[in-house]
Amino acid sequence: MSFSFLYWRPFRLLWRAFNLALAPLKWLISRQNGQFDAQVESQPLYKQPDYSSQNAIGMDYRPHVVKVIHHSKNAIVARLERGIVLKYPRYAWWDYPNAEKEYRAVRETKTSFNVEEAILTALGDHPRIVKFLGTSYDPRGLKFAEANKGNLQQYLDHHFDELCPTTQATWCLQAIESIAFIHSKSVIHSDLRPENFLLHSQPNGEIDLRLCDFGGSTYKNLSGGHLPDSGFFDPRKEWVTTEATDIFSLGSILFTIMTGHWPHWIAGEEYQAYMDRVDELFLNSEFPPVDQLRGGFIIRGCWMDKYDQASGVLEDYQGLPCEGPA
Repeated sequence: MSFSFLYWRPFRLLWRAFNLALAPLKWLISRQNGQFDAQVESQPLYKQPDYSSQNAIGMDYRPHVVKVIHHSKNAIVARLERGIVLKYPRYAWWDYPNAEKEYRAVRETKTSFNVEEAILTALGDHPRIVKFLGTSYDPRGLKFAEANKGNLQQYLDHHFDELCPTTQATWCLQAIESIAFIHSKSVIHSDLRPENFLLHSQPNGEIDLRLCDFGGSTYKNLSGGHLPDSGFFDPRKEWVTTEATDIFSLGSILFTIMTGHWPHWIAGEEYQAYMDRVDELFLNSEFPPVDQLRGGFIIRGCWMDKYDQASGVLEDYQGLPCEGPA
C-alpha cells in the first residue's frame, strides 16, 4: 500500500461522508426540479385557483402577501400591506436556471418582468401611470401603489349605469393622456384593454385612470412580444407593434368607456366566437356606429388611421365642447 494512498484515504472517506450527508438535499432539489418541469409541461398558466398566493410550483408567498387581488398569465398581484401591492411571477426562474432554457413559458415570464421594470423606470412618476415603488427581492417581484377602485373593466361591468357623462369624458381624456405620454417616451403599450387601466379614488372623491401592465410592451430595443386582444387589435395590419397599434386600441377603449361594452360585443356570446366575429368585421372595416357618442369622430378616426400620433387624438379630444356628442 503506497504512502500516497494512505495519505489521501482520510480525505476520500471524508468526501464520501460529505456526499452521503448531501444526498437528502440533492434528492430534494431533484424532486423540486422534477416538479417544476412537470408543472411547466402541463402548462399551468392558471394552475392555482383564483386568489391563491402560490406560484406555479406551489411556492406560497404568504405570509409576505396578505391578500391576492389578481391572477394573469405570467403573474399574481397581491397586497403586501395597506396601499402597496406586489406583482410576482408564476415561475421562479432564478431558482431553476435549466427551466429558462427549456420552457417558453418561463422565458416569457422572465422577459415580461424585465421589460416592465425597465419601462416603468424609464417612464418615471406620472399621474396617468400606475405608481411604481421599485423592485422587491424578498419576496421577488415589482412593488406598486395600490389602485383602490380596481380596474376599468371591473368597474364598467358592475357600475356602468352609475357613471355620469362627466366621469366618462374625464376617463376618456385620461386614457388618451396616458398613451400620448408613453409615446412621448418611446414606449408602445401593445396590450391596451380596459383591464389594463386601474382606477384610484382621490381625496376629493374623483376617480382617476392609471395605465398599467407594461410586461408586453416595447421600448427601444426591448420587446415584451405582445399584441392587443381581438376587439382592440386591427387585423388589417401586420402583426407588428407600432404607435398605430396603440392608437387603434385607444379607439376601442374610448368606445368601451362610452358604451360599457367592447366593440360589436353581444351579451352572452362565447369569447372565442366574439374574437372570430369581431376580427372578421374589423378586417372588412365594419365598425360600430359612434355618431351619437361624445368624441365619436375621434373614435372612428382611431379605427380608420386618421391619427399618426396620440398627441393628435389628445388635441382633438381637448377641443370637444363641454357637453353632448361631437
